[in-house]
Amino acid sequence: MIPSRPSIASDMASEQRLSVERRHEWGFYVVSSSRELLQHIEGIMNRDGLFGVMDSEGRVHYLVDARKGYPYAARQIFSTASRLVQEQSTSASNETQSLEEAITTVLERYDFNRELRGYRLLYSMLKFVVSDRSLLDPISKRLYPKIARLYGLKVNQVERNVRYLFANLCKRELSTKSNTRDDKSVFLPLLQKGAKTLPSAETIRRLSNEVRRLLHSDCFNA
Repeated sequence: MIPSRPSIASDMASEQRLSVERRHEWGFYVVSSSRELLQHIEGIMNRDGLFGVMDSEGRVHYLVDARKGYPYAARQIFSTASRLVQEQSTSASNETQSLEEAITTVLERYDFNRELRGYRLLYSMLKFVVSDRSLLDPISKRLYPKIARLYGLKVNQVERNVRYLFANLCKRELSTKSNTRDDKSVFLPLLQKGAKTLPSAETIRRLSNEVRRLLHSDCFNA
């Protein structure tokens, strides 16, 4: 009985697993002649089925070996593309998780009322602002409309909710400060010395800078 030939799909899946599991390597080849150069390229082609070349802007272009037929070349393209997509997705997911953890850590330093809608809006604002400072200039024209679209609100509703969140925090901090029985609060003060208000744009900028510093700190990345 002649064993059945594996399907193209199973071959492609096997190639993908091998590509993902293959150890990352850095190779430097010094050649002094065109023949030697071609021999190195052919060796890589014979081993991997493709050859990546990086241009001056950091983009990688792949030369795919089709000498063994187009089905083989298609498997190489599929496995490489799938690996790159998976790596990009994993990297983006890890970055998002780290950012969210940093924002949560920073916000928990202060006595915010987490039940207020403004708290959720502020959280989302920091996710955008940490990676794009320009959204704060001006905040009413760039950041607020972006958050309004995200939550299905009007721009003035976003502004009002965030302003109320900061006003509520001021009230809580000033109340704690005036209460002589509270010798030491578990929260840090966001109000600067002598201030009684928290201007929205300036405060969001300060918080985003804290998140940024935390993300780049050794203790956070350990």
